[in-house]
Amino acid sequence: MVIFFLLYIPMGLLLVPASFHKFVAGMLFGFWIGWALAWIGAMVGAILPFILARKMLGPWAQQKMQSNRMMSGVEKAIVEDGWVTVWLTRMSLIIPYAGLNYGLGTTRLKMKDYLIGNMGMIVPGLLYAWWGSQADEIADAAKEGGSLSYWLAIIVSALITVGMIVHLRNLTMKHLNIDNGSIISEE
Repeated sequence: MVIFFLLYIPMGLLLVPASFHKFVAGMLFGFWIGWALAWIGAMVGAILPFILARKMLGPWAQQKMQSNRMMSGVEKAIVEDGWVTVWLTRMSLIIPYAGLNYGLGTTRLKMKDYLIGNMGMIVPGLLYAWWGSQADEIADAAKEGGSLSYWLAIIVSALITVGMIVHLRNLTMKHLNIDNGSIISEE
């Protein structure tokens, strides 16, 4: 279990999708232990890429964002929304965590907001560990078109992702002072 847990660190650095590791945790260790390993491992595995990006890419990325009005607005929206943005992105089964860790590290997002938002990994961790612990039953169900819980989780995740994108777009447009496609002067 310790080796399995420690694998999250290089996996996070190398942009390996965490979903597979969470699924395997459920298969190997059962639901509860698999979920605990998956969730805590994903939390630990997310921190190092965030810190590395902040230290190594942060100044360069900040310079690029400041010279691009749209990217500057996106970054301001992420920082303003703080942990909520991170939480919503972590709830998505579609957005890859590994790239997100580096990307968020290049922003001025507070470490506290990043860590609190990462708690959102609890839901995907639960889902993947449960699916892993039920692998035999899911394989049988997949032969018949997939289980209801699988498709429900995918649909809910897609809706959360769309909602998060709309939310961040609205915040970004606010920071760019854009309304209905036209720029509003800052008077």
